[in-house]
Amino acid sequence: MRTRDIDEAIDVVSKVYCSHQAEVVGSVREIDARLEVMYTTTQPLIHLAYGAPIVIKAGNFPGLFLAHHCTRGSVRATQHRHSVEWRRGQTVPLSADLATQLCFDRDHAQNTVRLDIDRLEALCARWLGRQLKQPLRFALRPFSDELEQVWQRALSYIQSIEGCLPLGHAAEASFDEYLLTLLLHHHPHNYSDDIAEPVRTPVPGLVRRAERYIVDNAQLPITVSQVAIEVGVSVRTLQAGFRKWRSISPNRFLRKTRLQLARSELRRAGGGVDVATVAMRHGFLHLGRFSAYYKAAFGESPNVTVRRSRSSVR
Repeated sequence: MRTRDIDEAIDVVSKVYCSHQAEVVGSVREIDARLEVMYTTTQPLIHLAYGAPIVIKAGNFPGLFLAHHCTRGSVRATQHRHSVEWRRGQTVPLSADLATQLCFDRDHAQNTVRLDIDRLEALCARWLGRQLKQPLRFALRPFSDELEQVWQRALSYIQSIEGCLPLGHAAEASFDEYLLTLLLHHHPHNYSDDIAEPVRTPVPGLVRRAERYIVDNAQLPITVSQVAIEVGVSVRTLQAGFRKWRSISPNRFLRKTRLQLARSELRRAGGGVDVATVAMRHGFLHLGRFSAYYKAAFGESPNVTVRRSRSSVR
C-alpha cells in the first residue's frame, strides 16, 4: 500500500495489526504512508512508514505481539503505564492485550515481526513443562546489543530469499521456533526466572525414546519442542538429558539426522537436483551453513556428492 489518505491508511494497517485510531500531529497535515508485508514464514515481516508525525491509539493490542524495529527516526510507546523511546537500529517487543499508544516522528519507519502469540506462549510452556498461569509479558525496553545483532542477521537472511527460494515446511518451522526461542531466552519477561531454573537430569531411556522419535520423523517439520512434548518432558529436561547422556544438544542430534537424510537424497538424485532445495526441504535455512555442516559430517561438500551421483548414473 502507498497512500496519502489517512483513512485508507488506517483501514489497511488495521487489517495487518489491529483496529486503531491514528492522528497526524504538529504542523504537518499530509501523510505519505507505505506498507509492505512479507509472508516468507508464518510470522510476517511488516514494513511501515507514515511520512508524518503520527499518534496511534491501539486500544488493548488484542492478541498482538510485535518485535518493532526502528529503521529510521524514532518512536515512543506506552503500554500499561510503562513507556519507552527507541531510535534507528533498535528493536522493542510489544506485548499483547495491554493498553497501547505509539507516537512516531515524521522520519519514522519500521520493520516489525508480527509474532504468533499462540506459538510463542505454547513454546514458553514447553520450555517450562507446564501451562502458563499468566499471559506472557516482555520487558518494554530495547533488545540488548547482542540480541539485536543476531535478530537482524536472521531477518536480513529471510528478506534476502524473499521471492527467490521458497522455504520448505521443516525450514519454516525451524526458523519460526528459532526466532521465538531467541526472544524467550535473551529478552526478559515474566517467566525468565522460571526458564533459568535448573532441572533434574532424566534417565537415559527417555533420551533413547527422543532419538527414536527424531529418527522416525526427521523428514517431517518437527522441532525440538515438539519432540519434548512427544516424550512428555519440558524442553529444558530434554536438553539436560542429551547433555548428560549424549554430550550433544537435541537440536544437534536432529540436525545430524537431517543431514543424513539430505545426503541420501543427494546420492539418489543423479543430475536433476538443486542443493539449496534439498537443504530447505530438510530444515536448513542457510545454504552456507548447510554446506559447512555437511562437509564436517561427511568429509565432502554437497556439490561433490551430487557430482559423484551423476557419475554413477552415467
